[in-house]
Amino acid sequence: MTDLLATRSHPFGGPDRSLARLRLPLTSDRTVALRRSAVALVLVCVAFHYSLSTLVRTLKSQTPLAYLGLVPVISLLLAAAQFGAHASEPSIHDRQVDYIVGIPLLVAPVLFDILMPIRLSTMFWLDRLDLLALPIFTAGVIAVIFGVRTLWRLKIPVVFLILAWPLPYSTLLTNWLSAFTTSTLGGLNVLLHFVHVAGADPGQGSGTYLVRHGGSTFPVSVASACSGVNGIVGYLLVAVAFVTIVIGTTVRKLLWLCTGLVAVWASNVTRIFIVVFVAHGWGETFAIDVLHPVIGLVTFNVVVLSMTLLLSTFGLRLAIPSRSGRAGMSRQVVAAVPRVRVALAVVAAVAIVGYLANSTLRQYDLVLSDLGAPRLVSFSDSPNHPPGWTVSRTATYTWAKPFFGEDSTWYRYQFSWGGSGTSALQSSEPVISDVINTSDVTSFSTYGIEACYQFHGYKLYSIRTVDLGGGVTGNVLAYYNSSTRSDWTTLYWHWPVRTPSGGTRYERVTLMLVNANNARFSAPPPSVSTLRALGLSAQNALGGKGDRLNASFDRTRTFLIEFAHAVITGQAAGSAPAGGAPKPSA
Repeated sequence: MTDLLATRSHPFGGPDRSLARLRLPLTSDRTVALRRSAVALVLVCVAFHYSLSTLVRTLKSQTPLAYLGLVPVISLLLAAAQFGAHASEPSIHDRQVDYIVGIPLLVAPVLFDILMPIRLSTMFWLDRLDLLALPIFTAGVIAVIFGVRTLWRLKIPVVFLILAWPLPYSTLLTNWLSAFTTSTLGGLNVLLHFVHVAGADPGQGSGTYLVRHGGSTFPVSVASACSGVNGIVGYLLVAVAFVTIVIGTTVRKLLWLCTGLVAVWASNVTRIFIVVFVAHGWGETFAIDVLHPVIGLVTFNVVVLSMTLLLSTFGLRLAIPSRSGRAGMSRQVVAAVPRVRVALAVVAAVAIVGYLANSTLRQYDLVLSDLGAPRLVSFSDSPNHPPGWTVSRTATYTWAKPFFGEDSTWYRYQFSWGGSGTSALQSSEPVISDVINTSDVTSFSTYGIEACYQFHGYKLYSIRTVDLGGGVTGNVLAYYNSSTRSDWTTLYWHWPVRTPSGGTRYERVTLMLVNANNARFSAPPPSVSTLRALGLSAQNALGGKGDRLNASFDRTRTFLIEFAHAVITGQAAGSAPAGGAPKPSA
């Protein structure tokens, strides 16, 4: 039949071009599919630009989770490998179903990024919940632009994006990071027993070695962060991706995976030994500043490449789609969504809102790291105060330990204005602050401020959720204290703080100010971004929080919000990394 089409004469003379028209879509469809894929990728990157940029930045850091930045790249490669895996499936598509499935998947993550940072405050970024919204939004983009059949076909690459979420790794690493570091040091000690280029420093404990170069000696520390856990996590990510696209039995896949993990551990011990060896022969500067930043990436890539080349040795092979399969899938893409302009307009509109919502997450950088680790030192031990003010501890309460934990502390501070006319924050009345520090963050919700005030019979006039800067949201209460027969305003917030050992604890900071008639306040009005203001309005509306205040209460609330903002900013500025100059680390 094809031959007849090729040789048939045109009714008006000349050869028929039917075959040329039949062949043209093969190239055209592939171009269209690639173009749509590129646009879809750009839209996902736009909507989650800041979240993705934080993952990229982790690749340069010496942390156990440094290689989480590889997850989006691996997911993209998985999608490319599986794009044409089912080219023979029936061409049955329903655009209504695509929108019914896709629109909620697009809108829900954007609303999540707007509302949940307000509701959860710093806990949102501490747990990096924004990365849970990434695969959902990606699924929505695929459903709307390519159809639900393509979404089902690419379910593994989409689900793989969840592996960029740091919380599960952090929880697991807390339990076995010390054991892994011990095993790494054990392997290094075996090598140093045969090649005496360094020795353990008896005065510093396990993990610190003295290296002699020429006539000088300097210490090199093998800390938990650089003990090779990042290589293990990185290899697991790459290996899990490989397992989804290789053909072979489960036993063979597990054997290949375990062999790779052992190889990564051995390569990391070798890496540290090489750094120490080079430090002994060529000095600290060359070993730590030149070799150390690159050798880890080199050894990691060597192991990954070697294990890829050894797939056949373990009886495994990659399932790479054929050229005809990719061409068939390109036809499926065009058949599923013949006209894409409306779909692109819908996704682009949601992506722009997502861009704005994701941009607001940048403010968390003041108090939390890219992976959610606290930057702030404990406010209980080192309270900061705004310029022109002094702070002093006035009381310590121990009766609340049964409520907030036996390891909890409760200190009361008093902030007093020194009378400086140049201070932006002025008050004739002192600000009272209660600070509770605990390891059990759930105790703050169990024994909340509002419930406590209601229990004591205080009359609440108003409760509002407000923005305090740095991603911190707090609640401000106006109430009548029946014990002292006076009106008060209280502002409180929760946040995580780091311990000297690098752990995490939680604090509830409460600021209280009496609404005295002779009180004088001077504070600039609070400013909040438009999108965050919408989130605050939604939070207050959904929570049924009222706002019926007279001028005195409103003035006091404005003052406390700006006072808290100054305290948070100052606390961040004063939270320099604990300890002195660090030892060179391998």
